[in-house]
Amino acid sequence: MLGSVGLDEQVEEVYRHLVARSPAGVAELAELLGVGEQRVRRALDSLLALDLAYVETGRPGRYHAVDPRVGLTTLIHAKRLELERTAAAVETYAAEYHERMLRSDPLRLVEVVEGPAAITASLAELLAGAKEEVLAFDTPPYVTPDATASRVERELLARGVRVRAVYASEVLAIPERAALLRELVVAGELSRVVPRVPLKMVVIDRRDAVIPLSTSSAGTRSIAALVHRSRLCDALVELFEASWQQATPVFSADARETTEAHPDLTDAERSLLHLLHAGLKDDAIGRQLGISERTLRRRITDLLTRLGATSRFQAGAQAIRRGWL
Repeated sequence: MLGSVGLDEQVEEVYRHLVARSPAGVAELAELLGVGEQRVRRALDSLLALDLAYVETGRPGRYHAVDPRVGLTTLIHAKRLELERTAAAVETYAAEYHERMLRSDPLRLVEVVEGPAAITASLAELLAGAKEEVLAFDTPPYVTPDATASRVERELLARGVRVRAVYASEVLAIPERAALLRELVVAGELSRVVPRVPLKMVVIDRRDAVIPLSTSSAGTRSIAALVHRSRLCDALVELFEASWQQATPVFSADARETTEAHPDLTDAERSLLHLLHAGLKDDAIGRQLGISERTLRRRITDLLTRLGATSRFQAGAQAIRRGWL
């Protein structure tokens, strides 16, 4: 039972009797266990080295067990720290191994996967192993059903994996996808919107990226590239971070915090400003806000007037200058 903290069966047997009968001498323990004194003495030396026992001065020595709540807990903590150091070393050795493999076989840098089933399976395997963060660029057309995408992401969030996604504004023009996005934000996703994303992409733990290379008219991905840990993958992460900084928060705490920082901007105005800045068309904005086209145009005109702007682009620039976005 205590093998994981360094006690073999013989040492643990001596320890168990010592806990029950402290203080005890070598001869007494040897008689209880029915073994030789030399074997007991070796086991006691191991317990002393692990700070699970101590011995009285004098002859013959009498051995005492340290309170297990202190001795074993301290030992477990030390082993945990040792395992954490070992785990950290795994990444170091893995990086060196990966570098060597890339030098000997550069084709390992990018793996081409063909066929929707193979691509889906590869992505699912990578996501299942995600530990810290998943980054994504998202834009139509879509292959994965809404329910499947939602389930996979909720599982990630439930495991404590952070998810950040940058969406093309046209995603919000699709009612089902907009509703799904709102649900995922409530579940914990951090989402932002830009008029256009540079490509579709999923990056897992900043070291593996999946990029569709071709898409059929029906949205089915037929070829994808798996980019493994490398400077190329680092560059993809940097591309995401640059887009993230320029993107507009949507349905999120980020957007709400912006409103709180500027109390003279109402919730409705804040929502409209974010959607305008994200590049949505009027019909999509009207659907998101649940207002008529006439009401929307009036509100846009009011915002432009308040910002001293003559176009939506100028309105976005003025809003950023004032710290509204």
